[in-house]
Amino acid sequence: MIDVFEQAGFLQPRIVARFDCFEGTTKERTARRYGVVGVNVLAERP
Repeated sequence: MIDVFEQAGFLQPRIVARFDCFEGTTKERTARRYGVVGVNVLAERP
């Protein structure tokens, strides 16, 4: 995913947080099965 941000022209992209974005929802079990998580990305625009 970081590569996609770099290819789009962003500078120094990095993941600053990972979290369980499906916790407490009806799709929590599916998300856990496939390893789905949410992330916050920090990057600079040139």
